Formats: sequence, structure tokens, C-alpha cells
Amino acid sequence: MRYHGLYFALFRGTMKKVLTERYGKDFAKKTMRQAAPLYRRIVREADDLGKGNPMAYNELFALAFVAPYLACSKSITPEDVQEMMRRSLYHVKWYFSMVNLNTDKGKAANQKNILKYVDWYTPEREKQYPSSFKVDFVGKPYENACYYRITRCPICAFCAKLGVSELMPLLCELDEVMIGLQHGVLHRQYTIASGGPYCDYYIVGDCCDFYLCKKGSK
Repeated sequence: MRYHGLYFALFRGTMKKVLTERYGKDFAKKTMRQAAPLYRRIVREADDLGKGNPMAYNELFALAFVAPYLACSKSITPEDVQEMMRRSLYHVKWYFSMVNLNTDKGKAANQKNILKYVDWYTPEREKQYPSSFKVDFVGKPYENACYYRITRCPICAFCAKLGVSELMPLLCELDEVMIGLQHGVLHRQYTIASGGPYCDYYIVGDCCDFYLCKKGSK
């Protein structure tokens, strides 16, 4: 994959702060110093997902948190990595809160992002980049909800190759945090990281969660 250092640079301070709190200043400084070149290397080792891939940023983002874990030879816990990512999401909460999933505009923006990828990942590009994300809309529950499934995840596959599969379920849990910052609620049955057949995203606004209302009315 083509290297881009934006996410590591953006969240480096937050990751270092968490490590300092839990393991001390010297440990944090050494780990983050080693993590920077390691991040560059593992990004370049990752499968090419294609120039202009609208979902490639997801892997670049996730690997920024994998790098410190590998840099210290897993001497921190997966939960520490999850906390680094959680705080990093809150560090840029202003960005996510620009989308309000309680509004028609917000729902349209959310849906537009995934449709952009579906349009980009043509059969020709799938042949060229066979390890990229695979997305469908099978089992869509309601027309006015944002719903899609990821049936192939290059992040999970690459983390398995790196020997850090234990991180993935915890990182996937943070989808709820990210969507919550957009004033939404994520309902999910499975994740690939936890052994499921797919990752399902059923997203509604948090002020009118009709999924829960419907469930409660039965």
C-alpha cells in the first residue's frame, strides 16, 4: 500500500500520552520513536488497495495503532491499544460531529460514503485489487436506515498476517464510538474479526432509534 503518514502524525501525541500514563515517559518515548518507521514499513507491506480507493484510509488509520503494539513487542495490552484509538477518535470528534445522523442531510452523507466505494470497486478493480473491502446491502432492514455489510476486510487479513489478530475485535468495537460521535447508534450482529461471516452496519440516529422502538413494541 502507498505510504501516507497523516494518521500516525495526527494521533502520535494522543498515543504517547496514553502510554506515558500507563507505562511511564521513557517507555512511551522509546515506543513511539520505534513505531514511526515501523508504521511506514507495515503500510508499504500491506496489499495495494488501489489508487483513489475511498476506503483505504480505514487501513491506514488502523495500522497507526498497530505500530506501537508491535514496536514494543506486545508489551502493552490490546486494551491499551483500544484506549489509544478511543481517545484519538475523541481528539477529532469535531470532524465526526459534522455529520448528524438524526437529519436527512446526515443520513445522506453517511450513505454517500459507502455508495462511493461501491461505485469505485468495479468488477475490473476487484480483479486488480482482490483483497480490498467487499461491500453489499444484503438483508437491508429498513429503507430509511443506513445499512451495509462488509464481507471481506483487508485490515483483518493483514493483522492476521502481522500476528496481531487479537487487536481486531477491540478495534471493531470502536465503530460504535465513531458513529456515536455522529449522533448515531450502531446495531450489529457480527464482525469478521470475531469470527462472523461479515461485519454488518445498521445505523440510525440516536434521538429516534426506531429499531429499539420497534423491538420494544413487539
